[in-house]
Amino acid sequence: TNNWYPGEILDDARYTEKRVDVLAARAAQAFGEYLPVDERLAVDGRIYRRLSYGPLLDVFVLDMRTYKDPNGPNRYADPTLGLLGRRQREWLKRELAASRATWKVIA
Repeated sequence: TNNWYPGEILDDARYTEKRVDVLAARAAQAFGEYLPVDERLAVDGRIYRRLSYGPLLDVFVLDMRTYKDPNGPNRYADPTLGLLGRRQREWLKRELAASRATWKVIA
């Protein structure tokens, strides 16, 4: 789909890779190289995590891109779809319930 020129197909010879899995792997690598995300804190290579700052503060860092549900077939909001995906949403609920911090920040 071409969002910039509806009805026209743009062909750019510079971009020869069309496989989504390869493009997604390259995007994840670029993300990891560019942003200061400490890979040692990652579990199963995921980006979302909880950062605890003593007994007062827990920061829940979410990934609202990687795990999002697929887009619906039309422009209307579908309440069954979300940005977090089932696995991350369940993790967030579980971690919020388990947190004993005074302040809980979702970022």
